[in-house]
Amino acid sequence: MCDFTQREYSCGHLRWLASKHCSEFKVKRKRCPPNITDFEERPNDICGECKPKKHPEGMIAFVNKMESKRRVCQL
Repeated sequence: MCDFTQREYSCGHLRWLASKHCSEFKVKRKRCPPNITDFEERPNDICGECKPKKHPEGMIAFVNKMESKRRVCQL
């Protein structure tokens, strides 16, 4: 069995991070039942799913430009 660390975030979500893969996984890349060997609390962090999405300013301008071009083409 592969060893995993269970991480709990302040938002209440849990994540399981592989800390050690078993030999079967290394050879066949087949997942086996997790063996939770460690618990970790992150009382000051929220998971990536709950974090607000940050987009680079250039990307926002690009998306807005593309949307305005699409609206003009549709008219």
